[in-house]
Amino acid sequence: MVNGSPVMSEAEVARALEELQTLERLLADLQARLITIQRSIVEHEEAVKVVEEIKKAGGRLRIMVPIGAGAFAEASLESVEKLTVNLGAGVYGLKSLDDAQQLLTRRSQNLQALYDSLSKRAGEYSARMEELRRFLGAVLSPQRRQGT
Repeated sequence: MVNGSPVMSEAEVARALEELQTLERLLADLQARLITIQRSIVEHEEAVKVVEEIKKAGGRLRIMVPIGAGAFAEASLESVEKLTVNLGAGVYGLKSLDDAQQLLTRRSQNLQALYDSLSKRAGEYSARMEELRRFLGAVLSPQRRQGT
């Protein structure tokens, strides 16, 4: 101990710095994934609402159809009994309105569970990063005062 502070080897400090940098990169990646997942959740929830509106309207509905680059075309749905939905791996299939709504709801719930799990992991990373910062601050601060 030097001045009431444990002396740490350079290797221990280097390992702590390396772990902190790794966690910072992992956390940044995780935060980007969380943003993407949150957008997908919102998209699924909006699709579920649209299916519900189609069901309420008996299939007759005026809608705005995106044609790209922020442009939309006004369209009318005269009779909708089935929707084409992405079943995964680039495969699309026809589903009844109820089945499509259930599928979209289930996906939204799965995405929310993934979001919650990754959010918890991000919290764990942040807590560990804070521990490492406190450790490095305690170790490096006395060394700076001593001029080493």
